[in-house]
Amino acid sequence: MKKTLLLISVIVGLMVTLLATIITDPSSGTANVGSSMAFRLDCDNDSSSDWFWGDGSSLLKVADDLSWRYHTYRNPGTYTVHMHRASATYPSYCNGMNPDEYRTVTILENRYISASTAAPTAGQAVTFSATNFNTPSNITWNMGDGTVYTGRGKTVVHAFGRAGAYRVRAFDWNGDTGTTPLSMSITVAEPVRSITYSPALPRVDQEVTIQAVNFRSNSIDWNFGDGTPLRTYSAAVAHRYQNPGNFSISAREHGMDLTPVTRAITILPENRSLVLSAAEAMKDEILTATARNFRGPLVLWDFGDGNIASGPKPIASSGNLAGISGPTTMTHSYSLPGTYIISARDENGASSKVFTATVRILGINDQVNLEIAEIALDNGKYYKVVPKNSKNIKAQLKMKMRGTGIVSGYWIVDNQPYEFFNETVYQGQIKTVYTRDIPGLPVFDPGMHTVTVKLTRPGNEPVVFPTLKYFVLPYENIIATLAPRDGAIIKENEIAKFSWENALGGSYYQIAFANSLLPLLRDDAALKWLDCPERFHFTPDTETWKAIERNQWTFWKVRALDSAKSILAASGIQEIKIIIPGASIGIEKITDMDGNGIAIGSSFTSAKTEQLLIHGQLTYPAEAEYLILRIYANDNLVDQLLFRDVKKGEKRAFETSVPNMAKESRVVFQVLKSSSPSVIIGYEELKLKNE
Repeated sequence: MKKTLLLISVIVGLMVTLLATIITDPSSGTANVGSSMAFRLDCDNDSSSDWFWGDGSSLLKVADDLSWRYHTYRNPGTYTVHMHRASATYPSYCNGMNPDEYRTVTILENRYISASTAAPTAGQAVTFSATNFNTPSNITWNMGDGTVYTGRGKTVVHAFGRAGAYRVRAFDWNGDTGTTPLSMSITVAEPVRSITYSPALPRVDQEVTIQAVNFRSNSIDWNFGDGTPLRTYSAAVAHRYQNPGNFSISAREHGMDLTPVTRAITILPENRSLVLSAAEAMKDEILTATARNFRGPLVLWDFGDGNIASGPKPIASSGNLAGISGPTTMTHSYSLPGTYIISARDENGASSKVFTATVRILGINDQVNLEIAEIALDNGKYYKVVPKNSKNIKAQLKMKMRGTGIVSGYWIVDNQPYEFFNETVYQGQIKTVYTRDIPGLPVFDPGMHTVTVKLTRPGNEPVVFPTLKYFVLPYENIIATLAPRDGAIIKENEIAKFSWENALGGSYYQIAFANSLLPLLRDDAALKWLDCPERFHFTPDTETWKAIERNQWTFWKVRALDSAKSILAASGIQEIKIIIPGASIGIEKITDMDGNGIAIGSSFTSAKTEQLLIHGQLTYPAEAEYLILRIYANDNLVDQLLFRDVKKGEKRAFETSVPNMAKESRVVFQVLKSSSPSVIIGYEELKLKNE
């Protein structure tokens, strides 16, 4: 009994010491935005009370008991909770209870928004995310550029149309725009303008798709860097380059003063070709033509005989070229003998480039006789110098026959039979027979070697061919000469400058001249080798220049020595002829065939016409019974003019027509004074370019 009274006494004492206050759950008075916080009193009375939460909202006239009151804060901050009692009558154990009680609470922000990229460009899609929102399925997004998305989820995708700084806001609480939003700043940059193209490694004549990316306009001034005119197209264009090399593409918005965008592009060389199963075939024999490395599945074919009965149906392609549309490999036969040109255009004719191959269809008889025949090495001469183990040497036999049939024979190298051949030749056509490429002519043993040929069919006319000579150097390195060109004719008063390329390991260079071929071929000990202080150049002094014979071929060669003065490389043997220029040749004007004038350039004369008229004059400082003017175009004789009874100092006009079909060509004018032998007394060159 005494213990019970003691316990009651302790409890009453504790109740008397309670202080009136507001307690919270969590007890720290700290919570996150959107979390429900609980409030209650530690003592009550019998009257009602009013609760003011400090954020403008309240709970009025609630029974003043010990029950929890709940409130949710929508914004972060520090708030003072105020509770007011309607009566001041308190239980005796609530010591110190007042009509008004206060409690400070702290509301933390754990919500935030983020962007998938911190530095987007105009037009780029950006994903915005809302984290820890209280109504994640109903958010109002204000993007800061006038765009508002309502009722959206916690992610939204948006692209800003222009560069600039924007403030993106997200409203929680079911998208209530009356609440304080979560916001973030984002800077949108101007998109980088660029040029793309495909394929990555285009080739000559291959269609290249080029795209202007992020340009402000769809009207673009394009310069493809290959000489084609500047054009205005859309942002996506297609172009074909007709030459290999490195080019620079340039693009700029039409009519806008913006910096052009450039992009380098490399065009690889042409790798397409037209290959025939045989260069010659009998009539009605099946011939296979293959369009190798063509880029499209279909090719536009023309077999040159107009006969398409056995092939696919003919079609007409762009460019007004009709042909047969077929796969990259086709078979064809010819019913009549003759020479035919097979042509093929890639991409079913969309490609402008035409690939051709020539086939001869035979009609054979045995009545063949040799009309003209000659042999030479592949440099067109009867001699050549090559390095040891060189693969760059062949011999060739050119012949023209009367009749059509088989010609047989064999090559003889160093007095031993080397290679046999059987070739079909045609009436009136020139046939060329080469020694084989692999293995080529023997080049293992340094020194002099000989090549000739013997025909065994036809056998009714024994033919003796001259002997060709080639000299194999004791080393595998050879020096490429640059100037003057082989076979150059040089005026006496224009001292030539000799130049060549570097030889690997070469420290010193020497040059030698000879009035005949054999000393240089045999590398005679009596040869005078002149040192070349400039290493890759040599300009003869006056004494050396005068020592070279005039009006006859002079031979020269360069050799390289290493630091120990041992010979490690040499050039081939080159020819020059120095003339005493008595006659002068002047080019007065150049016109097309209709008489329209063409400007004469200092280095090249450019014209688009394929034939030119050259008007000039010839002057000779003495009398001559007659002079001959020969005109060569790329080493081919195209005209010869005769001037009779030439007076001293008299200007004799001339007019000649020359072809201009090559991209670049060289026209040579030679004046000969006929005697025995003829002597070149005048020389002039003109360089043409067909644009």
